Amino acid sequence: MLLGMVLGVKSGFPSDFYQALRVTGTLHVVVVSGYNITVLINALGRGLVFLPLKARFFVIVLGIFLFVSLVGPEAPVIRAAIMGTIALLATVLGRQRDALRAFLIAGMIMLIGNFLVEFFPMLNQDVLLSAAVKSAFGKSWLFDLSFQLSFLATLGLIILFPIVDRILPGRGAPLREDLATTLAAQIMVWPLIAYRFGQASLFSPLVNALVLWTVPIATVFGMVTTTLALFVSQIGYLIMLPVGLLLTYFTQVVRWFSSLNFGFFTASPFSVLALFFYYLVLGGGLWFLSQSFPRKQKTS
Repeated sequence: MLLGMVLGVKSGFPSDFYQALRVTGTLHVVVVSGYNITVLINALGRGLVFLPLKARFFVIVLGIFLFVSLVGPEAPVIRAAIMGTIALLATVLGRQRDALRAFLIAGMIMLIGNFLVEFFPMLNQDVLLSAAVKSAFGKSWLFDLSFQLSFLATLGLIILFPIVDRILPGRGAPLREDLATTLAAQIMVWPLIAYRFGQASLFSPLVNALVLWTVPIATVFGMVTTTLALFVSQIGYLIMLPVGLLLTYFTQVVRWFSSLNFGFFTASPFSVLALFFYYLVLGGGLWFLSQSFPRKQKTS
């Protein structure tokens, strides 16, 4: 599971646990995602604080490129890499960061990249360029489920999070921000999940809130452990002990909720028309609410 969080390794999950992750809406936690890019940027930014700002920018962008090359061009990773690079560039240029604008630019780059690969065969003439472009943009992102879920969830964090954060009671309570984050994302993605899989979980926001706090700790320690294990395996094993406890907690929470016989609803048949109507109503409601709730940037 740790390899999934850090490097995106998807093999090795028992089929019953994979199913438990899917039905509880926590599968995104144990695969590489945009969050890994956020962790990488923060870690490099703090570790390289002694460098001049521009030099730090180029080193971090190089780190992002190497990480994407290592884990593979998954939609959430490419989206986060582009958004992260735009945010870093804004800092270097002294501009204000705008998550929504970066989000839209990332989507345009990915879709335009698809178009160029598909309709401009001259890109295939250079072997290295062809391999790089095809790796990043060879998939038809518009019809890719991971692309759709990643962009909907991110849009929820950017637009819906400030509204949920303002409405949700218990400010300052443990796990409140994780719950608000999950609710913002789930409101955006659950109709698509119901449409594609015919089932959705009512427990998903709660389960995510209970386990999300373990992800940054496990991911950071996982990256450190993976690096140290290349040189001193004993130190890597020592660091893995507390991580093992976190992963055990994570596993038990997911398995317990997935074993319940209620909290899930079957959404089939869930038509394209119903999907369109939901997002149309949600979009209209968000437009009105956004006039009252200022946008608070939330990254994924």
